[in-house]
Amino acid sequence: MSKVVGIFYNPKLILIMGLIIPLLFKSQLRGYYDKYDYRRKRHEINIGAGATSCLTDLGGTDMTLIEINQKKSTKYLKSLYDVDLAKTKYVINAAYLYHLTNKLNFRANISYAKISADDQQTQEFYRNNRNLNFTSNIFELAAILEFYIKKPSTGNRYNLKNSFGKKIAPKFLSRLGFYIFGGIGGFYYEPMAKNNLFYDKERFTNIDFNPINTNKIKLRELHTEGQGMANDPAGFLNGETYSKYSVCFPLGFGIEKAFTNDMGVKIELGFRYTMTDYLDDVSGYYYDRDAIESVYGATAATMSGTYSGDTWESFEYGILNAPNGSTPVPSLGDDAYKIERTYTEPGYQRGNPENNDTYAYITFSLYKKLKSKTRSYRTISIHQKRKIKASF
Repeated sequence: MSKVVGIFYNPKLILIMGLIIPLLFKSQLRGYYDKYDYRRKRHEINIGAGATSCLTDLGGTDMTLIEINQKKSTKYLKSLYDVDLAKTKYVINAAYLYHLTNKLNFRANISYAKISADDQQTQEFYRNNRNLNFTSNIFELAAILEFYIKKPSTGNRYNLKNSFGKKIAPKFLSRLGFYIFGGIGGFYYEPMAKNNLFYDKERFTNIDFNPINTNKIKLRELHTEGQGMANDPAGFLNGETYSKYSVCFPLGFGIEKAFTNDMGVKIELGFRYTMTDYLDDVSGYYYDRDAIESVYGATAATMSGTYSGDTWESFEYGILNAPNGSTPVPSLGDDAYKIERTYTEPGYQRGNPENNDTYAYITFSLYKKLKSKTRSYRTISIHQKRKIKASF
């Protein structure tokens, strides 16, 4: 009995318990407060701006596709090697958030952005020789769910200091919030371009062709890959082409810094995986330029890029069916001939139809939480009924 009494009269034990018990109580109280504080401020407004980039068939790195595929990484991370930072553009966005739970938010997002790519920016031979470019405006509406990995903290409410004059509040990094997000959206786009193409007038295919010089022109209506024409490899119906509208899937993560319980800033990186391969008007193969010109005019034929760029000497067989501009090569046989061909002949690859296009935002946003209106409701226990205040 004396030993038990001695324990309770141990000064060290009393001191330790005196320190631990208030901390546990404070922790429980703070945890309860944080867990349900979202009900008081369910509504939130975000406004921000930032930079954009895109991964399409145009522009990109100086590496070839083979070199990119040799990188030790996943398919999607490999694509980051193909980002063209020189063509970075801008985005403006606004959002309304509704806090569903302590860690889960619904976000309605609207944004206006500009994206761009240019084959002149890369030294990779085939892209540079292709010499296509595009710019497009993006109007996007998206429904997004956010999940907090760690919620932000404003630290010590009263900015208290210890006996050494140091703030008791947590360090900067420990106050940051981290979240991930995903959702679905729809967007409008309209690729435009200027004519940077070179047509060698000494080549037989270009002698009678007069390219149209354009500063900026909408590409969709030109059917530059023969969309909707005879034997269209993309399979569009007669006269049709790709839509101005498509679906995207936003996916990314963000960092949040709270200045007060109501206001703060966010930095967010978000990728938009789309359901179209025509953000840049490029997807498949070069089409017969004369056929395009006969239906959609000289501007469409010019912007197709067919027969543009550098040439190479090809040795072929079948002299009876040799095209104009060919020269017999008896040293290789009676049926042999040589001809200068471009890298942009009808049927040659113009883009990569296997992968859809992607664009990405990195944004800096300010946010403001709005207080919810309170309403009363009844809670029922075994022994009593009472009326309390809650916010939704």
